[in-house]
Amino acid sequence: MYTLKEIYDKMGDDYCTEHWNGRLACVLGNAQRTLRTNELDEAVACYSFTLVLRGTLLLDVAGQSLTFGPNDMYVYMPGFPLHIVSVSDDYESIALLVDEQATYEAPAFRNLIRTSFYPLTHYGEPKLTLDAPDAQRLHDVMLLIRNHIQRPPILCDETLEMLYSVFLLDLTDLRSHSIDHTRTSNRTEDIFIAFYTLLRQHYCAHHDIGFYAERLHITTTYLSRIVRQKTGRTVVECINRMLVTEARWLLTSTTLTVSQIAERLHFATTASFDKFFFRLCGRTPKSFRRK
Repeated sequence: MYTLKEIYDKMGDDYCTEHWNGRLACVLGNAQRTLRTNELDEAVACYSFTLVLRGTLLLDVAGQSLTFGPNDMYVYMPGFPLHIVSVSDDYESIALLVDEQATYEAPAFRNLIRTSFYPLTHYGEPKLTLDAPDAQRLHDVMLLIRNHIQRPPILCDETLEMLYSVFLLDLTDLRSHSIDHTRTSNRTEDIFIAFYTLLRQHYCAHHDIGFYAERLHITTTYLSRIVRQKTGRTVVECINRMLVTEARWLLTSTTLTVSQIAERLHFATTASFDKFFFRLCGRTPKSFRRK
């Protein structure tokens, strides 16, 4: 996969004048600049958040066709294939691109895993449609980041980290509000919140739905139905997302061996962890760590 710095080197100075240390950029997009993304022949090892300001954009994201208009945000996760199908001549956007490692290091990103009930299951959704005031709020934070990038690094590194955390927290808040709370009973809400409370405490040690259903005193079928209703995903998918996010963080942010990480995440063998990681990430843990 391309690193953020490699994208700058490939695209040239005319595209890459807004970068900061190759770790964070805030880019103003138009039709011509956006179409250049198709020149990349590999996925990108960065997170990007693109807010459409004007015009329309049609993307093919891992085989899924998505159309974006004003106040829509596209969230790119590292490693996902992406192709620009079409873009209108009047297209304008603002995009925040952040190095994968820098995102893992952001305290707000860790909070998505450790302390929040909802965001992790929804964080990977590629499209977020915003109300105008919410879009403006994210736009304002992105402009603040853009302005601070242009200052000398010695003066703005910590400020940029804090602003990025503010952006992630705002995005998390908007995603949690996008869940429909009005069409389910209080009991359903209570069970779902209790499930996520248990999940964030026990996902490393317990990978099976039976553990959570038993602790909640309900059947696995009932728990599956509630989680599917609230997130659009199965219980196993929710557990796996937390496991793989933790695994990626441990691989990039610690010196633990792959075997130690497999043991920490309670996989029976290193081989089973390798197989799990490859299935979700498309490469082995060792390959991921090297990149």
